Amino acid sequence: MKLVIREGWYYSQGDEDAFYGRLNSLPCVKSIRGHPYGIQITLRPPSEWQLRELLSLLFRYGLDMAPLAALKTERNARWFFQNRQAYWHSKVFGRARPRRRLGR
Repeated sequence: MKLVIREGWYYSQGDEDAFYGRLNSLPCVKSIRGHPYGIQITLRPPSEWQLRELLSLLFRYGLDMAPLAALKTERNARWFFQNRQAYWHSKVFGRARPRRRLGR
């Protein structure tokens, strides 16, 4: 699976090195390449802890988390998607829209 993430700002070379070092250390990350719209990350299916690490890494660096929605599966839906109180939920899946009342 390939995800394209818009890159943010790094505040020093060490900061950028730390981000890519952490990203490359995850066993689910097969490759990282530059892309016209950010970085393209090729992934193997992540385990729960690897997905949690991806969530925290993108959150920490203020990067676009919406592409991670593609990683929702039947197996992880309970903690990943259904947990609407989680810090990542609205950043990955968007804000829930209020239901419109029918009738009067």
